[in-house]
Amino acid sequence: MLNRLGPVVIIVASALAVGCGLYAYFAPLTGVTGTWGPLAASFGALCLLIAGALLLRRGHRGLRVLLLVLMALGLVLTAFATFLLHQWVMLVALGLCALGWLIALTGPKGATA
Repeated sequence: MLNRLGPVVIIVASALAVGCGLYAYFAPLTGVTGTWGPLAASFGALCLLIAGALLLRRGHRGLRVLLLVLMALGLVLTAFATFLLHQWVMLVALGLCALGWLIALTGPKGATA
């Protein structure tokens, strides 16, 4: 059960981050309305959502390790972009996504990487 909890947390948190990024792009008076920054951060969160969905599938251990490494890179870079945009709610959502990544890092019971 715990091995499915991590990807589910990643999916939910990154969906929230995508919503926050799109809100920052379209809503007036956010300070970044109409700029490409929130769209880039939303795209990064969307990539995390897709990677979390792929992580739910049972695949080869090498694919799982590759996804986890790419997700770590995506998390750090998207969180940095969000920090520069001053979108604090989106940054909290990415923090929850990082928590889900840590849970997913444990892997299935008995698996070794």
